Amino acid sequence: FIQQYLQEGYLHGGIGGTDAERILLEKGFEPVFFPYHHEFSLKARISRFLFLVKTVFSIKKGSVIIFLFPVYARMNKLLLQWLKKRNNRIICVIADINGLKDGDDKMLKEEIRFFRQFRYFIVHNDKMRSWVYDHISKDCRIATIEFFDFLTKPVSRLQDISFDIVFAGNLEKSSFLKGLQLLQPGNPSLHFHLYGAGQGNAVYAQPNITWHGIEKPYELPAKLEGSFGLVWDGDSIDKPGGSLGEYMQYISHHKLSLYIISGLPLIVPATAASAPLVEKYKIGFSVNSLFEIEGKIKNLSPAEYRQMQVNMQPLAEKISKGECLGEAIDDILK
Repeated sequence: FIQQYLQEGYLHGGIGGTDAERILLEKGFEPVFFPYHHEFSLKARISRFLFLVKTVFSIKKGSVIIFLFPVYARMNKLLLQWLKKRNNRIICVIADINGLKDGDDKMLKEEIRFFRQFRYFIVHNDKMRSWVYDHISKDCRIATIEFFDFLTKPVSRLQDISFDIVFAGNLEKSSFLKGLQLLQPGNPSLHFHLYGAGQGNAVYAQPNITWHGIEKPYELPAKLEGSFGLVWDGDSIDKPGGSLGEYMQYISHHKLSLYIISGLPLIVPATAASAPLVEKYKIGFSVNSLFEIEGKIKNLSPAEYRQMQVNMQPLAEKISKGECLGEAIDDILK
């Protein structure tokens, strides 16, 4: 597999990639990692090119090569192209589609052009599977993970239902957080607990927000305070707005797995690709707008809430053991 994440340290954003590569190691895949990774001197460039040539001819024809997309390093892209020409089977694990995420049509066309080199894909969910069939090829072989793996110990807790909502991750891109105080008139009981970096005092000073700062990713699940985990994106509390909000139609956020590991039932947009998963496993509820949350919680009995938590436990075990990607790889290798 093409190693891109294991050597880095992340506070958010890359943990899913790091865990995916750890799972590949555990399944017996050998890492391919270019030397002088963060250097751009002439010596470094020559060394990487020589490593490229050596790697291409040292990998037996017919081997299985796995990589996570996006691929940013040009040498990694060139390596994949050369390996494909030598009749190796290349499996693309789609972690993100930046053209869709950023609403950048030019970038999306370049990504689609890159994808069309390959036939085997591992994607988030059924919505992303359909997107690949529609934009890449109907002949693709595709497996789904449903949820990202998160290689940390599940939190064993069955707390009582409340109106305390957790939102964790890269807060900087979550511009809807600026409007949470607008929920207060009709939803006075809701209180949001934010975890992560990126927003300023104007957000944290809102009366219905408590900011808990930054925690190490693998320690975060045990420190979340609340009864539900919110998955939302974009610039609006009325609906998932902007390109990030639209992007939710195709992806399974990593924070889904964080909340499942933490034992927090999920609140997701009704239009999100994760909504059918939440319904399938009965681990939360969906809303069209954040204004609906308080009413939905009021309509849940303590027994219904507790059942959601119980339903999450087998998923938490699966996610914590790396079985989502592991099973998808087994499926596509068949």
